[in-house]
Amino acid sequence: MFERFDSDARTLVAHATEHARRLGHRYVGGEHILLAAVSTGQPASAVMRAQGATPELVEEEIVRRVGLGAGAGLFAGLDRDALATVGVDIDAVHATTEASFGQEALTRAAQAVHLKPRWFNPRPAAFNGRDGAFLPLGPGAGQALQRARREAQARHATRPAGVEDLALGILAISEGLVPPVLSGLGMSGPALSTAILDRYHPAS
Repeated sequence: MFERFDSDARTLVAHATEHARRLGHRYVGGEHILLAAVSTGQPASAVMRAQGATPELVEEEIVRRVGLGAGAGLFAGLDRDALATVGVDIDAVHATTEASFGQEALTRAAQAVHLKPRWFNPRPAAFNGRDGAFLPLGPGAGQALQRARREAQARHATRPAGVEDLALGILAISEGLVPPVLSGLGMSGPALSTAILDRYHPAS
């Protein structure tokens, strides 16, 4: 599928994977692609931020609706192999913490201290995580990728899909968390899509 996307769009999807892992989610959903889409330096991203869809607000809305996975924010960015060489086993720390303080203790701690998110990763991962675990596509993500390809084919048939197409694709989906996340921010996919199209293709 990804040979039909340009390098910037593939990087955006890789960032979405990193966001999913950082939040402790075991899938890459449309909401993670949306978060990655509003976090890049591309014009489509700038348009969405200008309309109020900032990375901070999008992430807050995602967490408000689905919460954080186990250990999100606390351990997600750590290099497990490097820590293992000095005798630190992240999984053992996680298990001991939950045994002492209860299930989801680390999630509650991450929410309590409001850990600062990292919007950009200079070395984005693929869908396979650092520990080799595959993150499957969740609700909305597959639909967004298909719509992005259709957008690209409809408007510039000879070029691969780019960030603009991926942004339009994620804003057009009707399943998963993206519609309620946007609604929670007082926005709609069609309105943001119109703003992006006006930026890329202003009326003559």
